[in-house]
Amino acid sequence: MISTKDTQNSLLVWPGRGWRGSKNRQEAFTLIITLMTGLTFMNLGAAAQQAAKTTESELTCNIKGIPPQQRARYGWLVEALRRAIEERRELPDGYAFQIDTTQISTGQLVEWIEMERQCCPFFGFEVRWDGKNGLVWLRLTGPEGVKEFILDEFGLR
Repeated sequence: MISTKDTQNSLLVWPGRGWRGSKNRQEAFTLIITLMTGLTFMNLGAAAQQAAKTTESELTCNIKGIPPQQRARYGWLVEALRRAIEERRELPDGYAFQIDTTQISTGQLVEWIEMERQCCPFFGFEVRWDGKNGLVWLRLTGPEGVKEFILDEFGLR
């Protein structure tokens, strides 16, 4: 971003300058950091997932992919995610879910994605923050048969 001399009337201000003392700007900065961290986690192993060809018969969850000491936390995150789903939209290769961030925070959503990737590597994940109204959307996609798997595994029928 470009820094301008008129920081009060400018839309473009170098991050950190003119942000001190503003709660909204601090929250925006926290959200940006959370998003960047999430993108980093989601990109780990993306090349391996792209290289792997998944068939419908491979749509099985391997809970052993999640370390035993993290399984209770994973269960809590799954339940929080279920409660947080406000709207579901069908996609050609999965679903998009509008997430209530009062039920599960964006940081917890990213934590769930990291764990879910360990047991269900066939899923594709995308988290989108709608800048206009602040809505958070989770896209969960995969190969043929994934829609039925999502509905069954998340109890959404």
